[in-house]
Amino acid sequence: MLTYRAPQEDWQFVLHDLLKIERYADLPGFSELLPEFTAQVFEAASRFHVDVLHPINQKSDAQGARIANGQVSTPDGFGKAWDAYRAAGWHRLSLSESLGGAGLPPLMSVPISELRVSTGHSFSMYNSFCAPTARMLATLGEPWIQQHIVPRLSDGDWTATMCMTEPQAGTDLRQLSTRAEPQDDGTWRITGNKIFISGGEHDLTDNIVHIVLAKVPDESGRIPSGLSSVNVFMVPKRMVDIVTGEVGASNGVKALSIEHKMGIEGNATCAMEFTNAVGWRIADTQHTGTSANMAPMFLLMNYARVGTAMSGIGYAEIACQNATAYARQRLSGRAQGHPRYPERPADPIIVHADVRRLLLESRSFVEGARAGAMRAALWQSIAEHALDKADREHASDLLEVLTPVMKAFFTDRGFEAAVACQQVLGGHGYIKDYGLEQIVRNARIGQLYEGANGIQAVDLLQRKLTANGARARQHFMSSIRAFLDVQHEKASLAEFMKPLSAALARLQKTFDWIDQNHKSSPEQINAGAYDLLTAVGILYLGWTWAEIAAVVSDAPHCHFADAAERQRKYQLARVWVQRQLPLIDGLCARIESGNDSLLSLPDDSI
Repeated sequence: MLTYRAPQEDWQFVLHDLLKIERYADLPGFSELLPEFTAQVFEAASRFHVDVLHPINQKSDAQGARIANGQVSTPDGFGKAWDAYRAAGWHRLSLSESLGGAGLPPLMSVPISELRVSTGHSFSMYNSFCAPTARMLATLGEPWIQQHIVPRLSDGDWTATMCMTEPQAGTDLRQLSTRAEPQDDGTWRITGNKIFISGGEHDLTDNIVHIVLAKVPDESGRIPSGLSSVNVFMVPKRMVDIVTGEVGASNGVKALSIEHKMGIEGNATCAMEFTNAVGWRIADTQHTGTSANMAPMFLLMNYARVGTAMSGIGYAEIACQNATAYARQRLSGRAQGHPRYPERPADPIIVHADVRRLLLESRSFVEGARAGAMRAALWQSIAEHALDKADREHASDLLEVLTPVMKAFFTDRGFEAAVACQQVLGGHGYIKDYGLEQIVRNARIGQLYEGANGIQAVDLLQRKLTANGARARQHFMSSIRAFLDVQHEKASLAEFMKPLSAALARLQKTFDWIDQNHKSSPEQINAGAYDLLTAVGILYLGWTWAEIAAVVSDAPHCHFADAAERQRKYQLARVWVQRQLPLIDGLCARIESGNDSLLSLPDDSI
């Protein structure tokens, strides 16, 4: 049976010692974030998730969601938990007060996202799109949508989905075949099939708002092959009266089946059929063309990718907790050199170097990634609300780089951490009663959905790092250089700053190589995209850990970590610097090799 303790102390340390959020009191919602207040929020959120969601998590995985005649039944306990979750309002913590939320900054929702994964990922997926869809529709929807739809989503009275993938079309939206036919009354008729729709059907609410990608036929009635005809539509499961907001008849939306998956069994991942269903087009009226058409989906996708990044952290955290507890109790062999516990028949396995490798590499990822994610959420507020245009631009550029990196690198390393912690348990890690196998199965999905990680790498290479004359890349690299310039004279931090500086210089060399060769050898450059994303992820956490090391080395100004915790953090920073930063050199060498070995074989010879 898995156990779990929310890392409230670490959230407080990141907020108040590392990020020093009191410096941002001029940003909306930040003046409230005093230590006493944030501690109360984290305590209440932790108590709810641990007491309400965690007890039903493992059981719901065994039972799974079921479907009969197009109706989905969620696992036992989900209905009661849903009512409690709606009442608590944790899903709308960072939604504006005008939309029914608590109005707290995105930074405060990062720990909640982690909690949701650690204690009940399958359950929380049903409400994961409520707040972001409410925010998107409040911005881009018609007045009646803002009046009648948005409040129901904010409250959790209804849920929302994102319907993009089709059997023949995943990331390549040019291949979509779902049609949207215009009607005289301003509505559209949507016909087509979608797959992999999380929470596409369930018994928790009486309506579900589907955000659907569909193509508008040309004048001849044919579906164009490009992206220009792709639009976003709001298609409710049941009709909504645009005057009164009352829920009416079914709307030509049906769940055909639910996938029998490797993990997250409690969530209904549905194949959906839309048959002449009534929809309303959602677009950004301030722009034209594809940008206007796709704006709603990009808003939701960016949210989904950051949320997915948090799944890597949430699973790695609970895996680390349980593997560490096991390693402290399980007796086997003796420590090299001399017995650590001579009064026992054997030493606990936590004394063995390889077990410590598994645990400490996982732990250094968890806490570094958590701090990195919370810092990115701070940049989100700066990008949206800072008074200075240069500050907004700088923060926005950092997020441009880090959104695909966090989604891919955090889920990669989160899965690896789950596997490493399973390894600590040996044979018991393979047994369902211990729970680690569920974590491994569940964590694997993060690398696949919301744009598979290889797609994130290509997006980083081809778009995020090159747009606006590579401005975002330059802001990312210069931010690390600025930190190094401040810290370089501190001899006590040399073991962090020298490796970080060397890794930064090595990556800059690779960027220069890419700049020189991308026009002449685009395939070779693309073949190194995944290595590049991984190197940027390692560097980002190296920067984060170096900042943490600087904070805990300044004891008089570190208020949320005692002496033992400061020492623990310092050593974890050393783990990342010693074990991970050296990998950047090898990754960069692979990129600069050109990877012709990956490209030379004919397709039919692979």
